[in-house]
Amino acid sequence: MAWDGEEPIGHAHIAWAGTKLGVPEIQDVFVREDRRRQGVGVALTVAAEETAVARGHRGISLSYGIDNAPAKRLYEKLGYRDAGIEPQRVHGTIMLRSGPFEVDDTLIYLIKDLPVDFSHARSS
Repeated sequence: MAWDGEEPIGHAHIAWAGTKLGVPEIQDVFVREDRRRQGVGVALTVAAEETAVARGHRGISLSYGIDNAPAKRLYEKLGYRDAGIEPQRVHGTIMLRSGPFEVDDTLIYLIKDLPVDFSHARSS
């Protein structure tokens, strides 16, 4: 969740299991329209990546709607690359944290290698 003082301005969810690529997946990224293009989406994505690293994951994925050019540019800037799978059509009702959501879109999946966190490693 992203906040400005006491006011929520954005959120993202991480799916840890059952994902399309078998690695944690950033989902349901949303930034309030009046707060877009101010770094909130970047901050949410970086926080999700850091959370995955802290849990020992070496990769993370996400998807964006095929017509969402701003999302494509943002994620490529952050080091995401094509996951190598065909675009996936999603049609029908999906469940988000906020409840059921009707969707009809084609998703492009991206993946990113994450740095290994050795801060908790023990020497032998």
